[in-house]
Amino acid sequence: MKIAAIGTLADVVPLVGENRVIARLGLASLSKGPHTIGLRSLLDASGLSGKTIDSYQVAFMLAPRVNAAGRMSTPDIATRLLLATDEGMGEEARGLAQQLNDENLRRQQEEAELVLQARKAIETDPAVGAHNVLVVGGDGWHRGVIGIAASKLVDAFHKPAIVLSVDGDLAHGSCRSIPDFDMLAALEHCSDVFLKFGGHKQAAGLTMEAARVPEFRARVNAYADEMLEPDQLRPRLRIDGPLGLRSITHDLMRDLDAMGPFGMANPRPVFHASGVEIVDGPRTLKERHLKMTFSQDGRRFRAIAWRAAERADFLTRNRAGVNLAFSLEKNEFQGETYLELNVADFKSLSDVE
Repeated sequence: MKIAAIGTLADVVPLVGENRVIARLGLASLSKGPHTIGLRSLLDASGLSGKTIDSYQVAFMLAPRVNAAGRMSTPDIATRLLLATDEGMGEEARGLAQQLNDENLRRQQEEAELVLQARKAIETDPAVGAHNVLVVGGDGWHRGVIGIAASKLVDAFHKPAIVLSVDGDLAHGSCRSIPDFDMLAALEHCSDVFLKFGGHKQAAGLTMEAARVPEFRARVNAYADEMLEPDQLRPRLRIDGPLGLRSITHDLMRDLDAMGPFGMANPRPVFHASGVEIVDGPRTLKERHLKMTFSQDGRRFRAIAWRAAERADFLTRNRAGVNLAFSLEKNEFQGETYLELNVADFKSLSDVE
């Protein structure tokens, strides 16, 4: 059940029906133990031993390590680790877990460099960036990370993205989309360009002759121009309802947890609060994120805004009050559990739709 839960969450399947049952039961078992020597070594290497494990930790801490083996070298590393059950294999299991850590670090470095190059092309070359579908590629880009890079570009620009790894005469591509654009239908419209392709509405892969990339960029964008309205390229945040900070309690968090685990098709609820003061911070974390403390009606909560470092000046200027969109998270530190706000977005008090 534990391995089934890791696979269910790692594959980002809809967390409804039997998938939700598998994930929920598996997460409970992952949190309690006992574990085989292989799984125990993976949890140790991920910094999760002894912690309550949720869907976020599987998706962003365990799964990337397991997947890194297949992306960067061979999946045999992860297979051998997860199949290790003999307690006498402790040293070997710890070595395999460290290999996964190393491969995941290499994956992160390759991914960061690739995304940096892709963003530079999008932002400086009108032939690439001035379109509704971003088609960007480079010689020797690592095929193991182009899918992750495409997802990062969708998040950054809110446009469908196709990232190509050019290897000699061939280009291998990974495609990710926005909710309103059927990527597979777009590829089918250009099917004669490819040597092979396949996928679904939100994600796909392709192989084509490198010389035909400009033609493909033009044709897929001509199709997108017919299918997409400008309003569909605006990111939207779904707010589930209002929630003042004074109403946040551990009882509320327990009730929310009963709705989990959260993920695809069962997202964590997002709330909004108006006129929230910033009483500490914002402070930059790892050059990308922001940490701060919000206060409203005498209640204070620590908060983190992921990948929001470029918006620190806005928060500093609006410390007296912002409109805040957030979800609730439980955090464990030195044996204590506390509630924390996961910031989804923020606006000035005067900025209303």
